[in-house]
Amino acid sequence: MGRKLISLLLGMLFVSFIPVQADAREPIKDEIMYHVMVNRFQNGDERNDLNVDYNNPLSFYGGDIKGLQNRIPYIKDMGFTTIIITPVFKNDERGYHGYNVTDHYQMDERFGTLPQMKQFIEQAHKEKMKVVMELPLTISEKHPMLKDSSKNDWFTKQGETISLKSDQPGVQAYIEDVGEWWIKQTNLDGYYLTDINDFPAAFVNRLSEQFKHEKKGFYLIGEGKNGEDIKSRSLDLFVNQEQSIEQAKELSRSGSLPQLSNHFNQVGGAFLDSPRTERFTRTILQASEHPVVRTKQALTYLYLSSSVPIVYYGTEIALDGGKGTDAHRLMNFQSNPEIIEYITKLAGVRAELMSVRQGEVTQLSNDKGMGVYLYKDEGEQALFVINNNSRAQVVQIEEKEIGEDQELRGLVEGGIIRALNGQYSIQLDSDSSNIYRIAKDKGVNIWYISMMVFVYGGFLIFLIAASKKRKKRKLTNAEKQ
Repeated sequence: MGRKLISLLLGMLFVSFIPVQADAREPIKDEIMYHVMVNRFQNGDERNDLNVDYNNPLSFYGGDIKGLQNRIPYIKDMGFTTIIITPVFKNDERGYHGYNVTDHYQMDERFGTLPQMKQFIEQAHKEKMKVVMELPLTISEKHPMLKDSSKNDWFTKQGETISLKSDQPGVQAYIEDVGEWWIKQTNLDGYYLTDINDFPAAFVNRLSEQFKHEKKGFYLIGEGKNGEDIKSRSLDLFVNQEQSIEQAKELSRSGSLPQLSNHFNQVGGAFLDSPRTERFTRTILQASEHPVVRTKQALTYLYLSSSVPIVYYGTEIALDGGKGTDAHRLMNFQSNPEIIEYITKLAGVRAELMSVRQGEVTQLSNDKGMGVYLYKDEGEQALFVINNNSRAQVVQIEEKEIGEDQELRGLVEGGIIRALNGQYSIQLDSDSSNIYRIAKDKGVNIWYISMMVFVYGGFLIFLIAASKKRKKRKLTNAEKQ
């Protein structure tokens, strides 16, 4: 058997087990989001490096839109479908993060130019990715409108933070105009609004209608506190800040898991950290846990839940940092790739399972950090099992919970589990997880075994034949000598 035939058979065998990627990514629940602080990510254009000082945490570090564009392949390869960026409006000298706005209608030259912004979004669209920008109401004390006496009732001040009051008609008209202007200029795909509870519901609903009229499929995402008032707001995605922070604390240590009622079956987004929190790595270290192990576990929970995952830049390399400016450290692209490889696998599994993204979930077990969750969606079933404990554990699941003559096929760690005496026995090592596609029990895979015997048998025959040829050539050469 020739080498080409063996290679072909091995290739066919490998391809047959590659997960099928989801085709439709229009519904926001199918998205996987990467949140980037532009100035701390990648320096792509040194010509706009004004007063850069890496020793000053309040200084600009050189990161810009051009650098972000250069890193689109990096973000896409991890499986992300949407990039959320911090604001790129003109800011004062302390506004490296984009929240000290001095002009909503200009792009800060330290972040880049408007043509570069357009090119970045165009490139993202070519890669079938969306771009969402934070739209803050915080402004700098140097904003020209503060000198306009007719706008005295537009502002509120808390400490050093000056914010526009979203309940004022003049402010609402201003934000509507700003939002529409940037959509027209850059072809943005969405806005991310923080403290969404402070926005009047009628205003949020009007923004949603206006922006979607300007661009079909436009996303309006709101981050805030949970409550009955949220239901009255026309948001494409609600990011529960309190719940995400509490969930991150729970997942930063072994021994327990967030409860079902606090997380699942909500049309919302969740994060482990954000520009407004301390780094998840810092939370882990404060719990005296291992950053890589805990981060992988938490990301598994984040990805294999019904919420839209939002990953803050640097989480994939376990970037450390406390609250405030310390959480905005410079990205390091030379770090250990272990979490990056794992997060890429999780993205593939999430894309493959419609039941995880769009289906209904039932918690079957949650004891001593061992959680079992059953997903169902139009004939597809999946079982997510996570052992958030420092010791190995076993959980028994009744066959009736899943259905007769089914088998569990592991997608993260592999393996096949079949029922024995009416029960599925699932054992996981310490701090590990797996999700199983539930499918009809096929018993012993005769085709697979036959193919493996065929391939390896043929390969063995090839090696034996090659060995005989070498021996024959040696004998021939010896006789000639």
